[in-house]
Amino acid sequence: MKNNPPLDIINLFSETLGEKVKEFKLPPPSFELMQCEIIEYNKEEKSLTIKVPVLEDWQNPFGTMQGGLVVGAIDNAVGPLSMLVAGINVTRSIDTKYIKAITMSVNTVYVKAVLIEHKKRRLIFDVTVKDIFGELYTRAKVVNFIIENE
Repeated sequence: MKNNPPLDIINLFSETLGEKVKEFKLPPPSFELMQCEIIEYNKEEKSLTIKVPVLEDWQNPFGTMQGGLVVGAIDNAVGPLSMLVAGINVTRSIDTKYIKAITMSVNTVYVKAVLIEHKKRRLIFDVTVKDIFGELYTRAKVVNFIIENE
């Protein structure tokens, strides 16, 4: 996993959405709350990778990252990518498979979302959550529904 510097989310969306960028809260408050950073956007591959710190405040009783916050990180990767590839849309479902617990020693996770299908108004994404060494912790299938085309 490369540790790229963060991309400027406003510039990224301005290039894609033009003047419509002013209609959205960018970066989204949830994105900022989780201290997410976009580190890679591949327009051809239709993928986006974010970097998310693993914070002690996010621990469950077992001392690992709480599952809902892992899903929040997944949603924070899919959200920007979905807007970049398809305009205004909403999350329909997130099917999550936890493979390995994210301990505090992990420090940072990298969430990569890839658009694998765009059929009419439905978008399907494959998402992985890995550490800097490429170890897989979580995999998800996310389905979004387009509510307004660009």
